[in-house]
Amino acid sequence: MKNISLSPVTRVHAPYRFLCPIRSRRQLVAFALFLVFGLPFITVLLKLYDPGAPLAYILIPALVGGCIPVFALLPARLSVATRFHAGHLAHTLDASILALGYARSESFTTGAHYQPAQRKWPGWQEGDIAVTVLEHTIEISGPVFAMRALQQKLAR
Repeated sequence: MKNISLSPVTRVHAPYRFLCPIRSRRQLVAFALFLVFGLPFITVLLKLYDPGAPLAYILIPALVGGCIPVFALLPARLSVATRFHAGHLAHTLDASILALGYARSESFTTGAHYQPAQRKWPGWQEGDIAVTVLEHTIEISGPVFAMRALQQKLAR
């Protein structure tokens, strides 16, 4: 698309969020449940599979794997600048976001709000995408993984 320019995906969270990425009580509860039930379950299964494996070789990868979804939901922003009125790009943007597995939860003249189409428990709002339409710019904010995927879709 020659008439649009995409900004790089920028993270909009405080630097300390890399040390503590949990942003809500729901995320904290889900992560605590993973630590209390999921991590011991994975550890027991892998210990049964290979009794000689050192415990650290099981626990550390399981813990890191459990942290990946929390880090993927850190907030980011993407801007799409157009030469024409940004509202004309709204249909293309809407189709791209819907193709990522999101559903429009509310729509208004200056933007829209999307949430994962199949939101599972615990239903974190950190995965939602907000779109704001300005005169020649569309500001999109949401989780960093979704912003990067959307940027790739729009760049095609």
